[in-house]
Amino acid sequence: MADLDELRAFLAVVEAGSVKVAASALGVPRSTLRRRLDALEQRVGIALLWSDARGAFPTPAARTLLMDGAALLASYDELLERARRAAPGRERDPPGGMAGSDEGDGRK
Repeated sequence: MADLDELRAFLAVVEAGSVKVAASALGVPRSTLRRRLDALEQRVGIALLWSDARGAFPTPAARTLLMDGAALLASYDELLERARRAAPGRERDPPGGMAGSDEGDGRK
């Protein structure tokens, strides 16, 4: 999800203290990380980060996004993990072999 990627990018920059370090930690080019940050700033309509020689920091207006965003991502990641644990050994196909096959749908 693009929105979650944007939020994850913002949180990574704040945690790392720099775009360069965050991009490396996320395994994406700095240009991709910058695009995600720009998109998030456009979406919320405020500047999220300021930087100086020491690094990148959240603006005062971004602090709520920082706190609530971290909780949101943690909840999302936990939701995905619980879903994976709920069906151990199951593939992504629904019951009846309907996804990606002709079995169970009456077609040949």
